[in-house]
Amino acid sequence: MAGLLDRLRGRTTADPGPAEAVPSEAVPTLDRRERASTPAERQLAEAIAQKMLHGWLQNRHQTLMPLSVNLALLPPDERGRVARFAALAATAGTDVTAPARLAAWLAGASADADTLAAYDAALGAPPAFGRTLADVAAPSCAGIAYVLALVAARGDDAGGAGHAFAEYVAERLALPGAARRSARRRHGR
Repeated sequence: MAGLLDRLRGRTTADPGPAEAVPSEAVPTLDRRERASTPAERQLAEAIAQKMLHGWLQNRHQTLMPLSVNLALLPPDERGRVARFAALAATAGTDVTAPARLAAWLAGASADADTLAAYDAALGAPPAFGRTLADVAAPSCAGIAYVLALVAARGDDAGGAGHAFAEYVAERLALPGAARRSARRRHGR
């Protein structure tokens, strides 16, 4: 049996010379991560990585600023904050049709009766600016607040008070540039 193993390892019992084969225990086995990849494997891995990165970059706009806003997904207290901010945004510009436009937008974004009632109450007695803006600084509300400011500014002249207010809101809430561009493209007509 030992002679068979010696022949398989490349040595013979009659010729134990310096060119003996290394025993299999001495040959280090390489882990897949340590093994050098072939150019084809490397190209395939790079192509897959590029496709994954491209998909993530395409999806980040949807993640940062969803195509549609669904207020029903927010907790009731956040819906109230959004409603109070909507009232503030409606009165920030010079367009007299902004309150009705925002009420329609809120209804279209699945606002419930309590949210619409909070909006109407805030229109009657506009809330304090600083506190209301601080209330919508949460990540779940910040993008919606900017969209509300854009919707309110639709009737104002370009560069008017409503547009200035919307840009101030975006700056104050530190919205990323990609989220701003996406919101302007979808809601800032």
